[in-house]
Amino acid sequence: MALGRWGEVGVLAVARMSMGAQLQVVGALGPLLIGTLAADWAALGTLIGAYSLAGIFVALPAGMLLARFGDRPVLLTGVGLMAMGGVVLALAPDFAVAILGRLVSGVGGTLLTIAGAKMVLDRFSGPAVAMAMGMMLMAWPFGIGVALLVVPLFGDEWRLGLWWSAAFCILAFVLLPVLVRTSGAAGGAVRRLSLYRHEWLPLLALGVVWAGYNAAFAVAVGFTPAFLVAEGASRSEAGMLASLIGFSILPLQPFGGALAEKLGRPMLATVACIAGMVGALMATAMGAPAWLTLPLFGLLAAPPSSLIMVFAGKVLSAETRAFGMGVLYTLFYLGLALLPPAAGWMRDLTGSHGAPLFTAAGFLAFCLIGLAVYAAEARRAPLRV
Repeated sequence: MALGRWGEVGVLAVARMSMGAQLQVVGALGPLLIGTLAADWAALGTLIGAYSLAGIFVALPAGMLLARFGDRPVLLTGVGLMAMGGVVLALAPDFAVAILGRLVSGVGGTLLTIAGAKMVLDRFSGPAVAMAMGMMLMAWPFGIGVALLVVPLFGDEWRLGLWWSAAFCILAFVLLPVLVRTSGAAGGAVRRLSLYRHEWLPLLALGVVWAGYNAAFAVAVGFTPAFLVAEGASRSEAGMLASLIGFSILPLQPFGGALAEKLGRPMLATVACIAGMVGALMATAMGAPAWLTLPLFGLLAAPPSSLIMVFAGKVLSAETRAFGMGVLYTLFYLGLALLPPAAGWMRDLTGSHGAPLFTAAGFLAFCLIGLAVYAAEARRAPLRV
């Protein structure tokens, strides 16, 4: 069954939803994994970050694979590996096997992520890019929110939560070959295995922003449940409150970036939203009502997600797009692999259950520097619109 380009974005959204749930399941189980699969909070942060570690090495070759084989086989391989890694994690008797499962899943998630971004940039142009990118990207936090709601329902049976996540990936694997059409590998443009000189600095700056933004989001949803439990909430209540982050991003994610583009102020919107996210996280860590600050954090996180990718599209030409996506996502996965363990290490070092949230706020503050570098390059050598 062949779907139109918007229908294919919908199928990608289902696959990315399963990816969000798989990423979050370890954080959602949180304290139950301490003493079972993880020795301490730093080890738990490593399990969270291991999902992204493989992407550091896979992201750049993934663009080349897409150019050679096309979208469909790369998508199927990616989601298949996600399912396989999920099963390994669910069966894991110890930390070493659990890390292996997360790494296998992470390779699959990398292939899915880069293939999805390339598909949107290949199939859409103009204002539709921000809308389509927002629709695809919104599925990831939605999957995170679903995991935060569903996993606590299994109580202390933490392996059931891991099996649920694996089953979600298997469902996505079944849907993809039926609903996503085969596409050509070349896309009509000669592919370069490098960037033009003027593309490097703005793309690297955006890579830092993309890494810091997503790492902060992952730390927020991964460590907030444990923070709320330490503040006196029950596990189910903490999961429900933390899920507000993932669900609150949904109303604006498909439209926030597109609206900012139409108003002609995408950079102002991105800076304002990230600064607001910093404030919301710090307020949460300092004891402000979580039912207010967490939805605010999620709502403000919506516009930057699609806008950062639109900025990347303005940097890259058609012939450098595949390689450029690999560069961007190499930095993205490097940040996701290294920064969550740093947040867990700060928790162990200080003994403060709010330390990971303050650390995530620091990641976001650093993103503003990357945006300043990108904006300076855009003024010096105007990018494509």
